[in-house]
Formats: sequence, structure tokens, C-alpha cells
Amino acid sequence: MPDQLHPPSIEQVLKIALTQLNEKREIFNIPEKLFYDPHKHKHLYTKKFGQVLHNPVGLAAGPHTQMAQNILAGWLAGARFIELKTVQTLDEIAVSKPCIDMQDEGYNCEWSQELKIKDSYDQYLNAWILIHIFNHKLFGKTNKDGDIGTIFNMSVGYDLAGINKRNVQWFLKKMQNCSAEKDAKIEMLSPLYPKIKDINIPECISNSVTLSTMHGCPPREIEHIGKYLMVEKKLHTTIKLNPTLLGAGSVRAIFRKQLGYNSRIPDSAFSNDPKYADAVNIIDSLTNTANTLDLAFAVKLTNTLQTINHKDIFPKWEQKMYMSGKGLHPIAVNLAARLQTHYEGNLNISFSGGADCFNTPNLLKCGLNPVTVCTDLLKPGGYGRLAQYFANIETSFKNTNSKNIDQFILSNSKADNINGAALEYLQIYANSVIYSDTYKKTGLIEPNIKTDRKLDAFNCIHAPCVDSCPAKQDIPDYMWHTAKENPVSAFKSVIRTNPFPSVMGMVCDHLCETKCTRINYDEPLLIREIKRYVADTAPEFQIEETKIKRLGIKVAIIGAGPSGLSCGWFLNLAGFDVDVFEEKETPGGMVSGAIPGFRLTGEALEKDIERIVNSGVKIHYSYKMNRGVFKKLRKEYDYLYIATGAHHPRDLDIPGIKTRGVLDPLKFLHDVKSGKKIHFGSNVAIIGGGNTAMDAARTAYRMVGKDGMVTLIYRRTIKEMPADRGEIEAAQEEGVNILELMAPKQVNVTDRKVSGLECVMMELKDTDQSGRPRPVEIEGTNFSLSFDRIIPAIGQELHIKFVDHDQLATKNGSYQTKIKDVFIGGDAMRGSSTAINAIGDGRNVALEIITKARIKPTNQFKVNHKEIDLESLKVLKATRKYPPKVPQTELANRKNFSLVTSSLKKEEAINEAARCLQCDKYCSVCSLVCPNHANYTYETEIVDFPTRMGMDIL
Repeated sequence: MPDQLHPPSIEQVLKIALTQLNEKREIFNIPEKLFYDPHKHKHLYTKKFGQVLHNPVGLAAGPHTQMAQNILAGWLAGARFIELKTVQTLDEIAVSKPCIDMQDEGYNCEWSQELKIKDSYDQYLNAWILIHIFNHKLFGKTNKDGDIGTIFNMSVGYDLAGINKRNVQWFLKKMQNCSAEKDAKIEMLSPLYPKIKDINIPECISNSVTLSTMHGCPPREIEHIGKYLMVEKKLHTTIKLNPTLLGAGSVRAIFRKQLGYNSRIPDSAFSNDPKYADAVNIIDSLTNTANTLDLAFAVKLTNTLQTINHKDIFPKWEQKMYMSGKGLHPIAVNLAARLQTHYEGNLNISFSGGADCFNTPNLLKCGLNPVTVCTDLLKPGGYGRLAQYFANIETSFKNTNSKNIDQFILSNSKADNINGAALEYLQIYANSVIYSDTYKKTGLIEPNIKTDRKLDAFNCIHAPCVDSCPAKQDIPDYMWHTAKENPVSAFKSVIRTNPFPSVMGMVCDHLCETKCTRINYDEPLLIREIKRYVADTAPEFQIEETKIKRLGIKVAIIGAGPSGLSCGWFLNLAGFDVDVFEEKETPGGMVSGAIPGFRLTGEALEKDIERIVNSGVKIHYSYKMNRGVFKKLRKEYDYLYIATGAHHPRDLDIPGIKTRGVLDPLKFLHDVKSGKKIHFGSNVAIIGGGNTAMDAARTAYRMVGKDGMVTLIYRRTIKEMPADRGEIEAAQEEGVNILELMAPKQVNVTDRKVSGLECVMMELKDTDQSGRPRPVEIEGTNFSLSFDRIIPAIGQELHIKFVDHDQLATKNGSYQTKIKDVFIGGDAMRGSSTAINAIGDGRNVALEIITKARIKPTNQFKVNHKEIDLESLKVLKATRKYPPKVPQTELANRKNFSLVTSSLKKEEAINEAARCLQCDKYCSVCSLVCPNHANYTYETEIVDFPTRMGMDIL
């Protein structure tokens, strides 16, 4: 795909927009339901630069304001103050691609228009005309100047010499008088829209300008440019200021200490940019100039925050990148508060840093006007997100009984004037955002919904949550049925791919949530919690064995853990005769013996296993496996599945590891869960970063007593820990002290028992075979810590004695071993892993056996197809809504083994499930995030195709 912009003609844009509106009641993927009607919001009318402005919300200068179609899209969704993309005399620059990354906060490495100046002017004129056309088309407005209630604000840079160049001078002149080009375009468009000649389209596109200076522009240069634009060009002028004005100490304290961002701000960002005193001098000087010329002067907060490039997405030669979005918000707001306090509330400030639908009402109440947006609109949902801005503003007005913006600012204020009330609220708001969790860098990993699935030209309609689930559960399906209050169908949808809904509703490591498209809006769906709600509330579904056509094909499964029972469940439903042979007296494997009671109840496990057994799967207990028995099973059964798990802890090969006081992690967890009395210490070290380590740490926390301490030692950082993110966070909340980048060297021994642990500091370099950063010892950093118990939980190993290990190797894409018709999966194949991986392996082995036996089973879990309302789904995809808080036991009451989390209530579960964006039916993310609308969404009818054997059940 070419990386150069090739703008469509105005005729093409108009024809596409009119056709889409007439045929689909939408334009550029924005449903008519999301169009903004200013005549229903007259209480938001205001004035700016001597013009009527239908609302004080708009588009900040950026990649979404350089093409006619994206400016029109923003206007349709409600933007009325349009900051056009910055132009400069150097209009043939090479822009690195990709140049924008919008995950949580935003980063970019581009800073100017990608079009030549004449093309930029042409695009802005096209947008100006198109907006007037659709103002007429949608609202019937034709005559009065200002009826569109929209201001186009030019943006220029980057020095006075460049602005005085011929091409920029031409641009400024044309933007103030476009008559010749406008008239020619009207003639051109009249066949497409004959009534265009009835529309009064002003010849002045813009009478205002924002100076967007580069980071490092000298203060005197900024002042000279500002005066030039007012004195010589008679333009209402705004100066964009940098967030570094707060000073290095304040910016870094907010950015890193309070908000927790790791990006590094170079010293040059502060040394090269104007200082606060410089900004005050500029403002004073330009305010005086504006007053003498009867022009408006304002400052724009803020420019982006310069950081050192650490993103893999940008080319390595881009040494700097520029942050925007939520991380910038507290800095920009505090700069606004400092400036406005200095000017006693009388400074005209427009605002952009990190504005979104939730904080825009607060910004307006602070007197910051207009509020313009960029980063938020470059995420999924695109321009359609603006509808929620106005919905939240309306709610705020209603809650304060405000009839206009001034009343809104004065509401609940002790001040008796607008500026004083706005300043009062701004000072309060500035303090609150520094400590708000909303703007902190959250999560242990970077949000990213991309999966390993290959993306071809026409197969993007696929839910990333399903891709990332080892059991390939149809998550959007049971979300939809839950939202529609159909628990039976939701439950069928779950057990169609996962026979352990109750267990997985409590302990699944829910990798699906790390890829939920909702990440790009607010927070991922509570997928695990919805599964738990469904399992807890749906009537038990009875398997009708009589409907299972028995095939006379026998399968033996070694191990009654999640993998073995999962495989047995699917094979049994397909008509196979299944016998499971379990070494212990109880089923469940590691799930039964090692997962603590504060995470999983025995009732939940029993419920799932009882369903599996009742369906026809036979379990034989206390069945010791050896070579002779294994050989016998091979003769008696057509297929055999080895699912023994990995019950032997991996050895930590350091001196002193066999000392009394060093505990086997699995035995420790099993003994505690079984109620066995054990003599425990009060100062415990856990070594490792996996799920077993977290379970051991959280169990130890409950054992060490009120004044005890649990320390977890890990050789990488928390970010690289393989454990479930939720379990890591729970361990931290409960008081487990996690020491990163440390590795054990030896167990210290006193009187033949543990007295401590010698460790060494580590650093991360390159990557290892797992793709994670490789930990390397830092020479000379050895130190010792005191402990009375040590639990090394660095993983488990396979311990199979009934067959040679070299015979258990599998080929890529298959679970079959080198032994004919013998399969292996779960922890027996992977080593220590998760329950959902084991369940997924069991299902996949069943599918492989079914396919090999050439069997087509009967589906007992058919549910009604989802009937998707596409327009409602598009509205949903433009709306942000946070999930409920999962009910949890208070931290003060967790020194026991009672279940920590509770199930969602009915209303919570239904509302939460309704947040699902149904990515398996409709995607269009590429269309929504592309600011230039270069991508197009195609809608097709559903067509059924026969699937390969076994897929309709599995």
C-alpha cells in the first residue's frame, strides 16, 4: 500500500457521502444516529472571534484535519471548532511510516502536513463547501452567514522566515478570500447537488490562526510571529504552548511519580523550550497588541510532550516521539491552572491535552474554551465518539440545572463572576487529576489487541478474544445471549467448547481479556466473570445420552485432570466410549489439589466434573500406570490420550536447596488445601513468577500471621511475569512484597535449617528463546536476605515412567506422539501451564481423533443465531462505558481461605455483557481509526458453508 496521500476530488467525496446518506443513513461509517443537530443544543451556543459557534467542542490540529472527508466527518459528529492541520513552507517532507501509535496514551513522530500547501488549501476549501452543503441537506439552512456555527482555525509554523515565504503568504491570503476557487467548485458540483447555488458560502474560510511552534522555538521568535500575524495579517491569533512550561521538576514528578509513566523526557525538552517567565512575557506583549487592534488573543494548551523514542512501532532513526492523550492531561490542566491563577482568571485559554468524553464537562466548567480533540478520535470509534461528549455535557447541564455555559460555570461556585468561578473550579480540578487513577499508567502490560492470527485481505471479521483463548470459546456468542437475558443459550454456548464453566469462571487466566477490543475504548470485558455468572445462574443442562449415537470406538485417557476430562467430554458427545484412568482417589488434577480455596470452591469443581461423568465419561480411580498397564491399554483401546499433568516441581539448582525449611510448592499447596497441619514460618520467600508462585505467595500470606512477611523474588520484572495479571495484582494488594530483577544464588543455612537467601541483582539484555528479555547477572551485586521458609516455585516437570520420553515427541500442528494412535497434551506435553491451556489441548486432541476416525457427530448445543442490529452496533462501537467493579472481600478480611471474589449480580452481568462489540460479526476498526477515511467497510449477507468433520460439535 502506498504511503503517500492522494486526495479524492470534491465531486468524489460529495457523491460518496450523498449515496451513503440516501442508501444507508450514514456517512463515512458514522450512523445518522450519531450526527449532531445544533438546533437541539442551542444552550451550547457561544461566540469566538466575533462569530457564532454552535458548541465549544472541536478537532485539534492533527492527521484528522488535513483532508476534506475527515473534516466533514468530524463536523457531522459535532465538531464546530476545526483546527486545521499545520502548514509550513517546507511542504515536501518525508514522514516516517508508521508515524502514529494510539494505544493507551498516544505517541507520534510526525509534525506537519503531508500535502503541499496548495493541496492543503484545496482540501480546506473542499471541506468548507461540503460542510455548507450538508448543513443545508440535513438542516435546510441556506441564507445567513454563520448558520453553520463553525469556525475554521488555521495553524501555521514554524518560524517567521518560513511564514514570510511566498507559498505560506499565498495560503494565508486564499484562506481569507477563496472566491475564485469557490465559485469554480460550485459550478462543478451543481449537477450533483443543484441547490448548492442557493447556499450562501462565505468567501472567508478563516480569520484566525494558531501558531504551532516547534519544540525549541525561541521565545522572541514566538512573540515576533504572533505580532506579525495580528499586525500585518489582521488575524485573531492563538499561541500554542508546550507542557514543559511547568518546569522539569513538576513535569517529571507528575509524569513519572504520580502517573507512573516510564517514558523518558530528555533534558533538551526543557532547556530548548521557552520557560514559564518567557511565556508570561509573550502573553503580556501579545495581549497588548491584540487589544490595540481589537483582535482576540488566546493561548492553546498544550503542545505534545517530547519523549525519547522507545516504541518498536516507530523507526529507530526517530530519536524523539511526542506524547498526547491521557498522560498529558494532568500536566496540561496544571499548566492551565498556573497561568490562569497568574492572570486571575482573565486569560483566554483553549484546551486540547487529553480531552475526552468524560472530562470535557469539567474542562468547560474550568472556563477552557474551546475544547479540541485529537488522540481520542484516532482510536476505534473514531469521530463517532464525539456523540458521547455531548451526551455527557447534557447530563452535566441537567444535573446542575444549567441553561447555558455561563450558568454551568457558575453552578455550585462561591464566586459571583464567570472568570472567578472558572478559576475556582480549575484549581480544584488541577489538583484532583494528578491523583486520579483515570490518568495513571495502568496495567502490567501494554494494551494491544493484535493476535498471531494471519490477517488476509478479507478475513478481518474475527474476535481477537476467541483467537487468544486456548479453548477457542465463542465469547461474543455467550456475551450476546447473556445480554439478551437468555442464560440457557449462553450456557450452551460456553459448554460447546469448554466443559468447565464453573471452574474457569473462577480461575481462568483469561488471556481473552488482554485482547478484548474494548481495551481501545475503556477496559476489557469481564469475560471470566460473565462465564461465572452464566455457570452460577443457568439451569443445569442435561445431556441426552440417547441422542448420542455410539460408534463402538474406544478411547483410554490417562489422567482425570482438566485436559483429560475435556478430551473425554468431547469424545463422549461424539459417540466414542471413553474411560479415564486416574492415579489418585479424586479427579481434577492440579485444579483440585493445588489451586487454593480463596480462588476456587470445591463445589464449582464438583459441579463441572459431575456433568462430565453424567454425560457418559467413566473415571477409574487409584489406577497406577506402569509399562505393563500402558501396553495393555494400547491393545484394548483404539486411541489413547496421555494427560497426566506435570506434578513434579522443577529443581532449583543452588547450594542449600535441600535444607529443612525449603518447601515443595505443590505439596505445600496441597497440604494447606487438604487441611493438614503444617508448622509454618513468619518470614517467607517465594521464588518464581508463574501462577504456582502466586498461589504459593497468596497462601503463605494467609499462613504467616498478622506480623508475618511474604517476599516474592523474580529474576525479570513484573512486566515479564508469566502469571495471570489479576493474580499478580491480587498478591500485591494483599501485601506480598515483589522484588524484581533478583535471582537466588544459594540458601543460607544456620543450625541445619534455612536462615536466609543470598541473591544477585539482574539486568535485562536482548531476548531469550521465549521472546522475553534475557536476565543477566550484574557482577558484584550479591546480597543476603533473612527468611525462615523458602518456596521455590519455578515450574513443574513431566514425570512419566510408563513410556520412553523420546517416544512422546509430537509434530507441529498435531498432538499425536511417535506411537501410533497415542496422543499427548496439557501439562504432560507443555510442562507447567494453565487450566485453560489444558482444556484447550483436550478439545484439540478430541478433534484430531474425531477427524482421524472420520466421524461426524451430532451437536447437542445448538442455539439461536444472533440477530445483530448493525446500526445499534455501530453506535455501541463509538461509545465508552466502564465495567462494574468485581465484588471482592475487603483486604482486612483476607487472612483466611474463603473465596475472595463474588459473582456479578444479574443487572451487572447483563449490562456488562452488552458492552461486547461483537467483533465476530462486524469489525470496521480500520475504517474508524483511519483519519483520512482511506479504508472502506463492506457489508455482506451471511452464507452457510459445510465445515470439516467434527467442527460443528467442537
